[in-house]
Amino acid sequence: MIMGPGNVKKTKTLKTIEPVITVFDEGKFLRIIAELPGIAEEKIKIDLENHSTSVTIVAVNTISQFKRVITIPCEVRFSKKRFSEGVLELTLEKTNRAPL
Repeated sequence: MIMGPGNVKKTKTLKTIEPVITVFDEGKFLRIIAELPGIAEEKIKIDLENHSTSVTIVAVNTISQFKRVITIPCEVRFSKKRFSEGVLELTLEKTNRAPL
């Protein structure tokens, strides 16, 4: 099969952006806020295995990819997620709290 110049498939290289994040230690929970402007909620992937000490957030739209691996100071499990107006909020429950 011979392809002419009009049939060449162009691939776009997505610009990878590290999103701005803030981590709050709230005693029994960690709360992570990530800024993902221009991303639809269904385009967000969160990778967190139970009892993990890292969270990976990947979000892709047609022109950019947001990716961030967040190392956290203790083991956690997923508690809840909220996404509104480009801001992702994750609440993670600590599973191995240090003794006081």
